[in-house]
Amino acid sequence: MARSFCGEYRCAADAKGRVMIPAKIREMIPEGETMVLARSLDRCINLYTEEKWASFEEMISTLPETESRNVRRFFFSSMQYAEPDGQGRVLLPVVLREYAKIGKNIVVLGCGDHAEIWDEETYDQFTFDNRTEEIENILKRHGL
Repeated sequence: MARSFCGEYRCAADAKGRVMIPAKIREMIPEGETMVLARSLDRCINLYTEEKWASFEEMISTLPETESRNVRRFFFSSMQYAEPDGQGRVLLPVVLREYAKIGKNIVVLGCGDHAEIWDEETYDQFTFDNRTEEIENILKRHGL
């Protein structure tokens, strides 16, 4: 069974918009691969392996052209390849930082097949607003 991105890590972005990607998250990126960063629908930044991004691209390509145009525009216009520097930091592109309202304090979450990078205040509000009752209802609907 493949390992999953997991954990919650609080860290800080520097003045240039670089963030230290936690070692446990970096370990999930195969050696020699770059990370793929793209917008999420939840006002955060998704971090993918190249393999997972390619799988996502493939799924998008199966959509009818009339439906896929805006989906492709949303994700591909913001998508960036990123390599950590010698200290494990990744520069978050301005377009992604602005979209996710990334400030100084950041939360990096493992979410199974990808990781998410959130502004800390936005994440804390999101988790407060999305109570466990909603998650419980989703699980019940699916027999889990």
